[in-house]
Amino acid sequence: MKIAAVIDNTLGAGGGFDQALNAIAQMQRLCSGRFDFEVFTTQSGNLDILSSLGINATHFKYTWADRLFVMLATSPIWQRAQLRIKLVGPLENKLLLHGVDLVYFVTPAPTPLAFQRLNYITTVWDLCHRDSPEFPEVREFGTFFLRESLYRHLLPRAILILTDSPELADRACFRYGVDRERFLSMPFGASPLLRKGELTTEEVRSRYQIPNQYFYYPAQFWAHKNHIRILDALCILRDKHDFKPTVVFSGKDYGNLYWVSKSIRKRDLELQVIVLGFVKSEEVRALYEGASAIVMPTYFGPTNLPPLEAWSIGVPLIYSASLFNQVRDAAELVNPDDANSIANAMLNVLLPTRRAELIEAGKRRLKEIDSERVLAEQEFLTKLQVFSKRRDCWPSE
Repeated sequence: MKIAAVIDNTLGAGGGFDQALNAIAQMQRLCSGRFDFEVFTTQSGNLDILSSLGINATHFKYTWADRLFVMLATSPIWQRAQLRIKLVGPLENKLLLHGVDLVYFVTPAPTPLAFQRLNYITTVWDLCHRDSPEFPEVREFGTFFLRESLYRHLLPRAILILTDSPELADRACFRYGVDRERFLSMPFGASPLLRKGELTTEEVRSRYQIPNQYFYYPAQFWAHKNHIRILDALCILRDKHDFKPTVVFSGKDYGNLYWVSKSIRKRDLELQVIVLGFVKSEEVRALYEGASAIVMPTYFGPTNLPPLEAWSIGVPLIYSASLFNQVRDAAELVNPDDANSIANAMLNVLLPTRRAELIEAGKRRLKEIDSERVLAEQEFLTKLQVFSKRRDCWPSE
């Protein structure tokens, strides 16, 4: 049996891209000596990044015809027509010509909606359009309806659905009526790009004029990332505690940077907040290493990548209490709606005893997650072997 992994997004997607790389490396390892495995990407810019990780990939251009097939896929008229005309889209046809039997989409993507012959594994990272529909990035201009339609049509036909936690699998099962045994919870891993690099913290601090002590938030500029509450916490620390710490923000702008920048000026925090925008992975690593703590009062979950990265590097973590199931006792928990809660946490993590407790708890939690991943990989392999037996029951296309 031959399995193909397909990656649709790019490095600019941030943590989503990192997790896709982890998923590809994991599948490559599971397939070794058992199944044929090949990687395809619709983004030519990914080829060098994959190659640097020892992963050979083939670029397939995603054409207008592929997009048309996806758009038509959920139309009852098109579905009835397909019973007669039996058309296969360009991307699926290329995969069939490569002898692929099963396609693993390592990112949430509408592409498999158009598949007529190939079976697929899909991935769900979050259902935040249902968890927190008030945020513009999951509500405005049809976004909510597009997400809802995607999962409603995509999940029932998947032979397996990967989520990062049992909590997310339970939500998806309940909301979309898909049998729970079709879900597999596979914990996230730290970014493979966040390896020890040549850049030191001192070099990066000098490059961006960052002081010795700073808090760090690696997050794209979306409203749900809650940069605003960190700014409020800085005002509290300044006005009530005469403490003026520096906070460093890095991440790509998805439309909310203008509001964050305006809020920084409004609160007179220009000397305390450093906005770097999107930075290279080696710089992110160095920023982690030099930080007093990672502060992440995000609203979206139920899991995120920065906690894993903070723990693996040995940096204290401040995290939203609503996402407790991911971190347990390995974070200073805060109410993301309460700036006082965040301000107090920023003071607490500077205490030597508390810092040591959080770093040690992070190491323990990382080991627990690694153990969970080993068990999930065993289950994953079993499900692949079952599919392989069933795939023998019909001819290759």
